[in-house]
Amino acid sequence: MNRLARLVARHPDLSVAVFFLVAAVVFFAGALWPPPGQALGGHDMAGYYYPAWDTVREGLRAGRITLWEAEIFAGFPFLAQPQQNTFYPPNWINILLPTRAGVTLLMVFHVWLAALGMYVFTRRMRARRLPAVLAGLGFAYGGLLTGRLWAGHSPVYAVFIWTPLLLAALHWAVEQRSWAAAVVAGAPFGLAILAGHIPSFLYVGIIWAAFVVYLLLTRPGERGHVLRAAGVSAAVGLALAAVQLVPFLQFSLASERLATADYAFATDYSLPPAHLITLLVPEFFGEPLRVGYWSVPTFEELTYYAGGLAVLGLVLALRRPTRLTWFYVALIIGGLWLALGRYSILYELAYRFLPPFRLVRAPGRAAFLYLFAASALLAHTLTVWRAMPAAERRQRLWPFWPAAVSVLAVALVAALAATGAVFMAIHPTDTSGRLWHQIGGYSLALVVIGSGGALVWAYLMRPDGRNPAPMATAPAGGLSRRVRRLALPLALVVLVLADTWSYAHKMVRLADTGPDPVWTDGLAALGVEPTGRVLPWGVPLFSQNGAVQVGWPSVFGYDSLEPAATITLAASVPDPRSTAYDILGATHVLAGGPLDDFTDGERPLTLVGQQGAAWVYSRARPMPLSRLVYAAEVIADSSTAIARVHEADFNPATTAILATDPGCALGPAPATAGTAEVLAHEATRWQIQTRSDAPALHVLAENTFPGWQVTIDGHPAAALTAYTAIRAVCVPAGEHLVEWRFRPTTYLLGAALSVLAVVAVVVAWRRD
Repeated sequence: MNRLARLVARHPDLSVAVFFLVAAVVFFAGALWPPPGQALGGHDMAGYYYPAWDTVREGLRAGRITLWEAEIFAGFPFLAQPQQNTFYPPNWINILLPTRAGVTLLMVFHVWLAALGMYVFTRRMRARRLPAVLAGLGFAYGGLLTGRLWAGHSPVYAVFIWTPLLLAALHWAVEQRSWAAAVVAGAPFGLAILAGHIPSFLYVGIIWAAFVVYLLLTRPGERGHVLRAAGVSAAVGLALAAVQLVPFLQFSLASERLATADYAFATDYSLPPAHLITLLVPEFFGEPLRVGYWSVPTFEELTYYAGGLAVLGLVLALRRPTRLTWFYVALIIGGLWLALGRYSILYELAYRFLPPFRLVRAPGRAAFLYLFAASALLAHTLTVWRAMPAAERRQRLWPFWPAAVSVLAVALVAALAATGAVFMAIHPTDTSGRLWHQIGGYSLALVVIGSGGALVWAYLMRPDGRNPAPMATAPAGGLSRRVRRLALPLALVVLVLADTWSYAHKMVRLADTGPDPVWTDGLAALGVEPTGRVLPWGVPLFSQNGAVQVGWPSVFGYDSLEPAATITLAASVPDPRSTAYDILGATHVLAGGPLDDFTDGERPLTLVGQQGAAWVYSRARPMPLSRLVYAAEVIADSSTAIARVHEADFNPATTAILATDPGCALGPAPATAGTAEVLAHEATRWQIQTRSDAPALHVLAENTFPGWQVTIDGHPAAALTAYTAIRAVCVPAGEHLVEWRFRPTTYLLGAALSVLAVVAVVVAWRRD
């Protein structure tokens, strides 16, 4: 015990880091090593991240980087989607361990890093140790964690929690006044981007930019150092992330989500004004796991509880504000105002005049600014008050503090009474469940506010004085005095943990990671190895990537970025008999129920088999993925081209539609149809033997995307886009070897920039 006490005394910050780690491990203890077939849950984790991370793991363990995923969206630029996390170092734990365990340990790491990062940042801003610990716990275990655990949005959490370290690194670089320090400060900037969910970095960037402005205003004699540190660290961070950022930017230009983005899309999941109550009573509208959730969708986008102690800290801060206080308050106001989205003018102005806001949605995420600032403000304001002489503290806080806490408690009681009255008036026959739940939420808030107010008062009124002697040399009775001295800090820590964990811990759950039974049952009903693509019809969104897990290539998939041209063509006519699906090589339809409405008419579906959760149908005009046609129509406008596809006199088996003149002679169609036999196929390579008595157009029913190069008999050829979405190339008469390879030069450019940035950071670290 004495040896441990001496170690803690010598290395208090290390002890805090260990405490944060132990807390994170305890929090996730029930999910540290899930059984096979399960992982730390959430719909996005089970249906999206887990299959993607498993793909990355299998590829890297086999010595390759997965560039292209052939099983979804008729071909998908897998590496261009940042959320697959190939280049995010913490995610490499999945190379060493099974993904089911890596998912949990990755969250353990990020929760630990969130607490430690906030501790480091607030300590750099001169916070005392205990307030910094409280801030770290509130930040790490607040509503952000709750919502992301429910949804399985690990990359979203990972991006956000780099914020305090990013600011701490910038502050350190400014104080170091060296180029080397500014380069090193770019590391957390780059890691925040590489964490995967780049749209969420918008709000991290807002906080970072606001902090730069704060430093410029508060350090007038050091503005040159501030601008240099900010500019260099941002440039280095972007360069570090270039290996992922460059392909992402390229893909974004071709994304269905961005192509269709408008104000209605951008303001999906705005924070309704009524939800501001959840900053004090986090489960006012319920929670989806146990009692139900009865507000606007979705739960995970509207949870940013920072803890009751953070609310008390805000009240206390306004009693004696500093310049740093106003910085945090500005972030709180700006963040909550932006989070209101379509319910406020600020987000509309941002959407109209700031281009990044046109590319993201879920304005509710802007409430992260509140979570960050309220947590940091708690550390700052407790430190400011403790820095006062004891007599002045008492004079300024009495009777203000007891009165403020009492008013807040009375307001909670009044709100509780008003809530009951409104519920009974609006729902006279269905109030008890929700009302009792809200009574419980208000009661818990009252307990937190009351006990928190008392503990804060005790902490601020505690006499100043030096720390007692280490336990090893303490006189008789010293141990008991030390225990008594530690009781108050321990009570504050326990309060924050009890407050946040009661909200977040219930979301630690395991979910099945196997494919939806519709996929396994569908393959069993098919009875043979699939040779073409499948069209999943009515299969739930989060189950679409089951195609990857079972190896059945699909027209659709689930991803936050979708190839615009392919989706536009595929969804052009909402009918599984559509010509668009002929073009995309769909030979079968997979459904979770009978499709009797589509088994008659022109080109009807035919039931192949039914097993368990799956109905499998064959399509009337199956077309091979690789084929030859001998005629082409040139239609430059994509909407006109798609309309032509669906005209009754158009036959995709004989004619292609091109955006530009192919620059080669085609046909006439020979008496014996030519062939385009697939000799070899890997994700990034197709090798096809064509035989034809006339020049033809080779059509490959896979998504066209920059980086695909084609050769004929080893000689480069011009790649064409057919039917607005898939690949084609002219082939002369005779026998030829057509080879398609995915060699994206933008990936190499991004990788080169990242390598240079890594070298620069390492050199700067050694020099600084």
